[in-house]
Amino acid sequence: MVILALIVLLGQLPWVVYASSTAVVPINWKRFSNMRPQDQQGAIFSDILNNANKYALTTWWQKRGYATQKDLYLNFFGNEENNIRPAVDEAFALAVSIRTNAYDSKITGVSKSVAEQKLKKLVGSLAYRHRVTTVGGWGNSWQSALWVNRVGWAGWLIWGDLSQTEKKYVRDMIIYEANRFNTYPPPYYRDPNGKINYPGDTKAEENAWNSTVLQLATAMMPNHPNIEIWRTKMLQLMISSFARPLDLKSREIVDGKMLSQWLKGSNIANDGTLINRGRLHPDYMTTVSLNVQGAMTYALAGLSIPKATTYNADIIYKALSDGKFYNSNIYVNGQSRINYPRGTALGTARRMNFATLDIEADVFGFDQLATKKGDYWANLHANAVKTMQLRSKDGRTYLYKNEDKYPGREEWVAELAAEGYLAKWLQAQGAF
Repeated sequence: MVILALIVLLGQLPWVVYASSTAVVPINWKRFSNMRPQDQQGAIFSDILNNANKYALTTWWQKRGYATQKDLYLNFFGNEENNIRPAVDEAFALAVSIRTNAYDSKITGVSKSVAEQKLKKLVGSLAYRHRVTTVGGWGNSWQSALWVNRVGWAGWLIWGDLSQTEKKYVRDMIIYEANRFNTYPPPYYRDPNGKINYPGDTKAEENAWNSTVLQLATAMMPNHPNIEIWRTKMLQLMISSFARPLDLKSREIVDGKMLSQWLKGSNIANDGTLINRGRLHPDYMTTVSLNVQGAMTYALAGLSIPKATTYNADIIYKALSDGKFYNSNIYVNGQSRINYPRGTALGTARRMNFATLDIEADVFGFDQLATKKGDYWANLHANAVKTMQLRSKDGRTYLYKNEDKYPGREEWVAELAAEGYLAKWLQAQGAF
């Protein structure tokens, strides 16, 4: 009788609504007309994305060893960045392509149904292999918040196509990674007194990518018991990521609080530049797009977009497009090339990150300080990527290692192309 009474009592407690409060709210696709972008930038990004899809579904799928695997879930042969990040990037790119109707089998040479099967396989396998479901799996690592964001996004975009088991894997993975940051203090390159905490290594990109899993968690699960904790931490990470020394004394209100109340240091200089890999580094300046992605996440969910998503993006974009550093401009008028004022160890043929930020600057209007606007630069930088892709038969962007030395360079292009195209697609829907 005591046990029965206890069961009855538990049934009357708030715990019985825990499952519903942690439930994922699917994207309401009826809010969107599925209209494709009609302008030049939308067309270029669509072509780049489909070329990247072609590579992913053919050469890449074979090279990664997925084509010969017969088990229900793919083996990624390890838990490190080079095992997981390429797969989550391609899952995100394919999901955006298919769900926005950008996918073009005439370009990829692979039917949409086969592409959908491979996408579903990637999402289910990545979620299953996460440590919250599989002992010894990936996750809870330096960059896993970003990886979970990518595959979680992909799962959210195709939510209706996932099994109940797969949905649980995806949801549990996101909750696990989001909760890692409940009491996490954002690191700062520079403290309030100007002391450098991490010489040569801004924490801008790191804070921004950690915020991405919280962007997704708060959009997908707006009724979760931890929603206020997640949202506050998300804003704290986003605002800290590209904070300047000037902002520490600012009384400007950003998402409910003065900047001076949000911040305990800074990660970029007052002129919009930042230091990474021991130098002023344009590639890392473009990672402000990790914050901008939050605007797209919230737009898909039908939620009010936080001001933090574009905080200081205008300062950074002006530095890229107009700034002169060490007697060198970063963007070159009339040319697609990028100047690296202090050199780069990654390769000088990177353009996709710049093209994506250009598109976002145009869509969200944070190019207002720049002399030449985002659409001007997007045409130059995106066309350079498309021209590079046309050199090969399988859609790959790079032919030579010294063009971009990052091992996941092709997957990186795919993810960024999807991000840029999604911005244009959402703009065409009137979602902002």
